[in-house]
Amino acid sequence: MRYNGITVCVLPENAHCKADTSCRSPLDLDECPLEYEECSGDCYYYSEDEIGNEKDSCD
Repeated sequence: MRYNGITVCVLPENAHCKADTSCRSPLDLDECPLEYEECSGDCYYYSEDEIGNEKDSCD
């Protein structure tokens, strides 16, 4: 994951990608589910909300 050109190696424990079917952390993904070149955290699908929260689609 990169943010403003800097490689990010640590994210909050509840950070996850809602576009991933398993709702994994962007750091655990080999490729973006939406085929972006790299994750920047600016994507609508990046979330730091608790998984299972009514605002989140991950169960």
